[in-house]
Amino acid sequence: MKVEEYNCLTVDTACAPNYTPNPRHRCIQAYYALNNDVILIGEADPCYIYWLSVTKLDADAINRQIVDHLLHMEPTVFGHESDVLQKTEYTMEQLRSFYSAPVNQADDIILHLQEAKERCKSLETNGKIFQQLRHYLKVLSYEAASPAAFYRKHKSKITRLESMKYLHCSDNPEVRDLYEQLDKRCSELYNAYMTEAR
Repeated sequence: MKVEEYNCLTVDTACAPNYTPNPRHRCIQAYYALNNDVILIGEADPCYIYWLSVTKLDADAINRQIVDHLLHMEPTVFGHESDVLQKTEYTMEQLRSFYSAPVNQADDIILHLQEAKERCKSLETNGKIFQQLRHYLKVLSYEAASPAAFYRKHKSKITRLESMKYLHCSDNPEVRDLYEQLDKRCSELYNAYMTEAR
């Protein structure tokens, strides 16, 4: 199988950008699903992608081929993540909830996940993370009269939680579940804040 055949972005999901994406904004991002899938996305810039593949984390040879290909290719076909994801089993909501990290070389794929798991373990060792996440969930679950005021009041907590996406990679299902609830709640609070702000 040729490496290009792993790309879910094909002519039927492509679109023509109304500008030329700046090569300086090009990057490769790895998203880690819980079932050992890794989604590699070649981002042309924040609006367009030029690659999206779903492989297994332990498919080392394939992943190396893909990363090497992405590092040396000159994109000619572009699309939107949401359109291309429809050819996979994943949704945009799921993709946004996955832990992700930039990839500069093939070894980064495994390395970033290992680092994320190590960070989880170090937090879970003393057990305080459970107490902390439950506290955040209780505080942020309150239904406020003014979503904008509530969001501003708890912005520091929300920002801290957003920086802890690596908890999606925890081997402890309780930690994952608590963090997924919080991640979803933070997204709801932001959307409610933006709706009121408009």
